[in-house]
Amino acid sequence: MRHLLAGVTSLLFLAGCASTAGDPAAVGAPPAPQVADVGALADQVATGRTAGCENPAGFEVVYPADWSVNSGAVVPPCSWFDAAAFTVPEASDVRTAAITFAVRPADEMVQPWPDVTASDAVDVGGRTAVRVEQVSGPGLYPVGTPITSYVVDLPSGEVLVASTVGLPGSDHERDVAVLDAMMDSLRFAAAPLV
Repeated sequence: MRHLLAGVTSLLFLAGCASTAGDPAAVGAPPAPQVADVGALADQVATGRTAGCENPAGFEVVYPADWSVNSGAVVPPCSWFDAAAFTVPEASDVRTAAITFAVRPADEMVQPWPDVTASDAVDVGGRTAVRVEQVSGPGLYPVGTPITSYVVDLPSGEVLVASTVGLPGSDHERDVAVLDAMMDSLRFAAAPLV
């Protein structure tokens, strides 16, 4: 819990989740009809319209079957997710996917997060976590951009940060519903896969 409380007070995660490297081959699922309520991931599971993947950091997550996930050419596989095919740009801070997952050292998470509007302690896959909502002020994103994030305490002394950012042109309400359902589906392996 100590790591998590430090993690919930960080500004570094904002830059970290929107950055690093490219993945020229994002994997897109075959076209399928959009689900009217993408947030009802449980309904998609019941009807077989989900996919799942494993991240080398030791977690598995379920996501809508008609979404794309990065292949892992540069950022680890099973890290970025979007309703449309996307490319993770090389060495850029451009965010091209609706939802991102990243494992970060907990000691990097030491500065206060700006513009927090809500923060709730939650359980994610049996781990202590915090769900944070923000509306950005001046900085990395346009003023007024909504951001929803989860910070999950890992036994390694690291944290898993999963987030969605309501950039112009995005469907933030849908993306938050999908992120919430993905975090509910998240399961951790006994040890990292790498």
